[in-house]
Amino acid sequence: MSRYNLLDEPWIEVFSEKEGKQAEISLLELFHHAQQYRCLAGEMETQNFAVMRFLLAIEQTVFSRFDNDGEPYLDVNERMQPVCEAEDNEFDRDRLKNWIQLWHAGHFTEIVCQYLEKWRDHFYLYDETYPFYQVTHEEMKELTPAGKKPTEFYGRNLNRLISESGNKTALFSPAEDNQKDFMRPCELARWLIMLQGYIGLSDKTSIAQGKQKPSKGWLFDLGGLYLKGSNLFETLVLNYIPVHPEKNHPEFNFKTQRPCWESSGRENIERLKSGKLIDNLAELYTNWSRAIYINPDARDSDPAVLSIVKLPAIEHMDNFLEPMTVWNNNQTGEFKGHFTPRKHRPDQSLWRSFGLIALNSSDVSMQKKPGIMSWLDHDKVRTNLGNSWIDIQAVSMRDDGNATSWVPVDEIVDELTANDLVISETSDNGWVVRINDTVEITKQVAWIYHGFLKDIVDIRGQDPAKEGKVFLDSETEKLYQNLNEPFRTWLAGIQPEDGKNEKVSEWYGILKKLAFRQADSIMDQAAVRDFIGIKKDDHIFNIVGAYQKFRNIILQKLGK
Repeated sequence: MSRYNLLDEPWIEVFSEKEGKQAEISLLELFHHAQQYRCLAGEMETQNFAVMRFLLAIEQTVFSRFDNDGEPYLDVNERMQPVCEAEDNEFDRDRLKNWIQLWHAGHFTEIVCQYLEKWRDHFYLYDETYPFYQVTHEEMKELTPAGKKPTEFYGRNLNRLISESGNKTALFSPAEDNQKDFMRPCELARWLIMLQGYIGLSDKTSIAQGKQKPSKGWLFDLGGLYLKGSNLFETLVLNYIPVHPEKNHPEFNFKTQRPCWESSGRENIERLKSGKLIDNLAELYTNWSRAIYINPDARDSDPAVLSIVKLPAIEHMDNFLEPMTVWNNNQTGEFKGHFTPRKHRPDQSLWRSFGLIALNSSDVSMQKKPGIMSWLDHDKVRTNLGNSWIDIQAVSMRDDGNATSWVPVDEIVDELTANDLVISETSDNGWVVRINDTVEITKQVAWIYHGFLKDIVDIRGQDPAKEGKVFLDSETEKLYQNLNEPFRTWLAGIQPEDGKNEKVSEWYGILKKLAFRQADSIMDQAAVRDFIGIKKDDHIFNIVGAYQKFRNIILQKLGK
């Protein structure tokens, strides 16, 4: 029996501006009133990212077929699916024009909910025919390899706030031990979407064949990036890409959007097994990492139990259809000479990767700008956003470092705020280039400070591979931590009309002050041995000499 339809049931967690607190709403409510909610507010930011991409898949699908007034661009059938694919650039212009109208409307129109109503029967969480993000019992039996069984996944495995396995008990669980496997349907729906994006490889049964690799979740490997607006509507429109910015693949703009709910479980899995590259954003945003079966007769009072089977992974190499990630130019290894998604690093703030995010490279073989940032650079987008501030949000999943399991262990979340006209000024002497140069100088100053610390390690006679390394790494990281908030504030405060030299000099003054303050704190903790020093080049070199050397280099680099 079909039950718990996501169009009607409250399952999406948002922060309500009106009520000033979190609320659970249905899918139809969200698209009726997205402008009234500040943001998604699920259990984790990685979950919010996964749910947002599901919502974006709806936008990508609807507005690839209809304009904001509900008029179709192409002939469509009863399910609002296109009868044929677009073939000319007029299609691009129409969709871009519609994006502008949508942005200025400030809310979604009825066409989105009308589309969802046409697919109502594919949005039941519990169903025997089209279970949401799942396969049926018959489909699971057909695809499970002979002699093997699907892995059983329980609520405590699914809920990443617990992440408890059969061998290890979570010490700080948000649920009592006898309640860890229980989930309300609303929770199950959110975690189900997240599971398809982030899961790892700890489960056993797989249908990947030959050279295919099993998926650990496409989102797991991304250095996720998205643009955050002042409310949920703005966020969803800012990240909706009507015309893909990838110039080397114009065909991306003429492909039919195929979100997972428009196909059966069998059809979704057959496309993955075929190895055919995904060519549309709706399919990419709703990609499955697992065939999942949930008993449709399960009661809400029963523990959550999922049967899962690994599916083949998406191609990672040069997959520039993906717009919401930072890219890594591989110099060695399997993907040498090619780009793959680059996860955010837990020990580095987002601003330290500013060049990878915002800089246009003159040599595209060396650096690849995230598609979402290239979309923001579009002159029509820039013109209609005007003089506004953009929040660039970063989200990644940390793993356990074990290549045989890749168990998710924590999330990485960061953000940058900048004026849209500043972040989009990418000319040779524009703000983006100047800000990136400033970031690089800041890194050089951190390296100079690292050299000061290295002198102290030498003076103390510490092993640079053991206790000396601990000192070097921890103290250098302290400097970066002290720079993080001031740099974010400086960047957010830049106005398009500000003088570039004056603003850069302003940051250098802040940087110099913070670097000297950090070095002073080391001097305050100096021991007798630091002042006695060591013999070096026929003279005594101690912490005072190291400190003066450091100050002189900084003053040469940043000016007095």
